[in-house]
Amino acid sequence: MSLIRFIKFSLKQSPLKNFEIYRKLDDAKWGKLVGEDELGNRYYMNPEERYGRERWCIPGASHGKMDASQIPPRWHSWLHKVTDEVPKATAAEDAASMHRPKWMTYPHYENFTGTKKANVTYNTVRPKYESWQPAVADRA
Repeated sequence: MSLIRFIKFSLKQSPLKNFEIYRKLDDAKWGKLVGEDELGNRYYMNPEERYGRERWCIPGASHGKMDASQIPPRWHSWLHKVTDEVPKATAAEDAASMHRPKWMTYPHYENFTGTKKANVTYNTVRPKYESWQPAVADRA
């Protein structure tokens, strides 16, 4: 990032907001708030940015708990320019107004891998090998 761009970034917003953006994105960005989803993520747009960088998201999660799976599919499609229509506040409103597929109306859950809510499979097949149990003979 150039020094001029960083100075422009610093002068556009308050220092507290600049700190939050720089801490969560590791980049200097400013733009218009487009919307917010049910997980607390805030979505921004700045058409003055170069192509591919004009739409972005500031995650609602704390710095150590951010994950890409916390972005709902309808906002993901907007971020990646699959559609230019800005999603509505809830998934049900959005699906009704934009004629989205039925699976997009379900509530979005983040990826729970590595947490207590993770899906744990269990084996129903009897093991093919048995562990060795040594026979201990008494010494007399």
